[in-house]
Amino acid sequence: MANKNPLLSQMSSDNSSFVDFIENKLMKIIKAYQEKHSRPVYTMSFGYTSHPLPATAVKAMSDYSLGLGEAETYTSYEPVTGNNELKQALTNRYQQKFTVALDVDEIFITDGAQLICSAIQELFSQDSVIALQDPGYPAFIEGIKLTGRRYLSLPCYEENGFIPKPPKEKVDILCLCFPNNPTGQSATFEQLQAFVDYALENQAVIIFDATYQSFISTENIPRSIYEIEGAKKCAIEISSFSKEASFTGLRVGWCIIPKTLMIKDSKENELHKMWSMQHQIKYWGPSNIAQRGALALLSEEGQQESQAIVDYYLQNAKLLRQGLKSLGLRCFGAVDNPYLWVKVIAEMDEWEFFEYLMHHTGLVGTPGSMFGLAGTGYLRLSAFGSREEIVRAMNNLPASFPDEIG
Repeated sequence: MANKNPLLSQMSSDNSSFVDFIENKLMKIIKAYQEKHSRPVYTMSFGYTSHPLPATAVKAMSDYSLGLGEAETYTSYEPVTGNNELKQALTNRYQQKFTVALDVDEIFITDGAQLICSAIQELFSQDSVIALQDPGYPAFIEGIKLTGRRYLSLPCYEENGFIPKPPKEKVDILCLCFPNNPTGQSATFEQLQAFVDYALENQAVIIFDATYQSFISTENIPRSIYEIEGAKKCAIEISSFSKEASFTGLRVGWCIIPKTLMIKDSKENELHKMWSMQHQIKYWGPSNIAQRGALALLSEEGQQESQAIVDYYLQNAKLLRQGLKSLGLRCFGAVDNPYLWVKVIAEMDEWEFFEYLMHHTGLVGTPGSMFGLAGTGYLRLSAFGSREEIVRAMNNLPASFPDEIG
């Protein structure tokens, strides 16, 4: 069927971003629907978290902020690349959880993963060719388009399990995100090893978004790219406390650039030094209060509280998946991640399905084409809402969809 909705894909001819699409277009559709109907609407289009912060982090930030009001305990700037205690705690996390050894100064504390997905590209020459997953996290493609670099897509289709293969042609940068946003799929050791081998052979760099690493519990699924042999020579890893500890508003993440990382015409430690200089000039990291909260998250008590938040969102995702599968929909993801990737009913295009699902269930997701052309024909639902809303939405599902479509 012809697409009835005039909205175009991300960064289209009107140069709108994904955020602009959500805030100024998708929300208008939801508002217009609510004005015409008295039915409840459950908006699951966004990655906005709902669970309160871990108590350990709240206390640490409260105590530290009060100390800033006293001369004896006042502190000024943090080190430009991040609080040293926090960086040491992160190296301990990688060693204990992933058996990955890192130097403290290989970690850079950032204000989340969003900025770095785009900014890290500034390390590389303008003529670098970039390959990225399609569908994929919008910040990668939008960052590439802002710089005008040439890129190619790595299609993630249902027939390949939504896991792409390395490109056949030579590229300079590979942007990967696992567990993936939006498809929710995770790559195995063997699948990631193929990308690392490609990068080493072609002197390319992998930019690996590991934001959802704490959601993984399935065996044979790596949580860090550095669990893959050879990755320290070719990979940069980005991650964040935003989703695992509800730090979306506090903005604390990290970026790892090993000193052994090299590309063609570079020397060992050169890229690390370049990013350190860039960090000193452009990025001074999150507030010292937020960094103290992040440090508390890495204590034994803080990790337990963060895991409880991860489990909460995973249970939300499980409930969503069970509910929609009961309606006969094909669902993917929602196992080692907080996203559900739902296939459109065959007789519809994705915008018709978007409206159909909203009308018959109250569920509002994000059309898959907003994450890339290969996402066409799917809808992403986020499980970051409250448990009460998830349960209410599932309890209000119809016994089945009506036979007629329209």
